[in-house]
Amino acid sequence: MAYIEEKVNCVLWLAELKSTTAVRRKFASHYKREAPHRNLINNWMKKFKETGSILDKPRSGRRRASEETVAEIERAFEQNPQKSVRRVSAELNIPKTTVHRILSIKLHKYAYKVTTIQMLQEEDYYARLDFCQLIKSKIENSGTLDKLTFSDTATFHINGIVNRHNCRIWGTEKPQEVRQHETDSPKLSVWCAIRKSCIIGPFFFEESTVSGESYLAMLQNFFIPELQRLHLLNNTVFQHDGPPCYYSLPVQQFLDDTFSDQWIGRGGPLDWPPQSPDLSPLDFYLWGYVKTVVYASKPSSLDDLKARITNAILSVTEQQLMKVFTKFENRLEQCIAQDGGYIEF
Repeated sequence: MAYIEEKVNCVLWLAELKSTTAVRRKFASHYKREAPHRNLINNWMKKFKETGSILDKPRSGRRRASEETVAEIERAFEQNPQKSVRRVSAELNIPKTTVHRILSIKLHKYAYKVTTIQMLQEEDYYARLDFCQLIKSKIENSGTLDKLTFSDTATFHINGIVNRHNCRIWGTEKPQEVRQHETDSPKLSVWCAIRKSCIIGPFFFEESTVSGESYLAMLQNFFIPELQRLHLLNNTVFQHDGPPCYYSLPVQQFLDDTFSDQWIGRGGPLDWPPQSPDLSPLDFYLWGYVKTVVYASKPSSLDDLKARITNAILSVTEQQLMKVFTKFENRLEQCIAQDGGYIEF
């Protein structure tokens, strides 16, 4: 949209230069953005010749927002950037469309989604940096990327974990914000493993809270048989990260017996660095993708939720997995470049 000054200059330049092409060049050079179409410039000149002004005639439609209205809306969001447009509209008795338009056009504010991140302690930076350097070396020297098998458990609620679509913070710059959310809706605990060539799972735990015993039983009765069926058991570097029950002595003993020194996790041959979901393909890709598909509409039951999760995971292609593991390599590089710093999802 052209401003009044820009229209006036276009008319003056056209009177001087006699060419819309020359006017458009001068406009782009002067304002450092794309020039208006030549038809618009000709229309402004025509209007000026006919009426003596480039301004539109007063309209009977929507009135322009006053400076006082703009200031009221700005104060409302300065006091609480997390307020919704609907709430400010009700408080100030201003239409929602007007509030949204002023935020975007007049105040140049944007609605940022809330992202949950892990807080890193000083020692975490060193652990992350050492891990990334070691894995990068293994990938380059021994083809570890094709063997890496990341695993994780996620919880899916009938009504969703966090309604991120309705969670916004208004501001001119991206804020650093942490928000916690809990829900007591019916839920499923889902385990999955991902590697460059395939996904193993999903596996649904019968109980809502996974114990060390149920986790070990899943490894013994589901995961290992699947690796054997796919002829991958001897070509796997297993990674897991989760609650303390995953690191019980029976679980660690089983992993030692099964994978020897080829597994990553707390108490294992190679520790998984703390507070590092940004390095796990399940966290930075799979769970987000699955939840987007699953919660496109509200599941009607736990059986419906289970079917949606299964179908979403089955829809992931091998090409997508290859891109995900390329992104994993990129994240290793970024983490090293940031001395172990956190990488945004």
